[in-house]
Amino acid sequence: MARSSLKFAALPLAAGMLLATHLPASAGPSNLPPPVGTVIYQLTGQSISGTYQTAVVDFNATSTATNLAFAFREDPAFLELANVSLVDVTTSSGNLVTNGDFAAGPVGANQPNGWQYLNTFGASFAGVVETGCGPGGTNCYYDGAVQAYDGINQVITTTVGDHYELSFDYADNGGPGTYQPLSTNGDVSDTGGNGRDMYVYAGDTVPVRAPEPASMVLLGGGLAALGLLRRRR
Repeated sequence: MARSSLKFAALPLAAGMLLATHLPASAGPSNLPPPVGTVIYQLTGQSISGTYQTAVVDFNATSTATNLAFAFREDPAFLELANVSLVDVTTSSGNLVTNGDFAAGPVGANQPNGWQYLNTFGASFAGVVETGCGPGGTNCYYDGAVQAYDGINQVITTTVGDHYELSFDYADNGGPGTYQPLSTNGDVSDTGGNGRDMYVYAGDTVPVRAPEPASMVLLGGGLAALGLLRRRR
């Protein structure tokens, strides 16, 4: 089986039919870095496991509206996210996340109820809500973004200075390896890359696309030219 078809082989039929409509007609992104934002957790450096793991992260709110976001990349396979919970430890609140277990669907949709879908990064194989993929056969968010990150975001009302605890379950069906934000095996165009990671954000703003390396070079050249022009003047 060709490497480029592995995604569809692992993808449930209904989701595969939906995602086929989201594939770009032109060349896709090339090894784009994670979005820029207030990162509170990332999988970088951890060993990949097909068994669900639970992550717990603490942070103090700096705003009355916190953007809780997850960004995904899995070049050859798929990441799975389930049971997202955020509680205000200071006030002993209940779960503040709407549809954190994705039970409210809609199944097959990029944007779960209560969440905002983020894909200004141009990734193909966009994430969808899927059934039977979470712990115990529950729903999960099933994402295989290629050569770039897509994500989901939810704005949570928070109290400045309060202590919050975020927990979530995650798994990866990509086989052995280590999570890393970029592809390092020379494949920077398709599902043959080895970029596989998930970033978690909790900040005042929605995570945005990071500048591409080529863009940074052009920017640096432009600034240098302006400096030279000023010196000549």
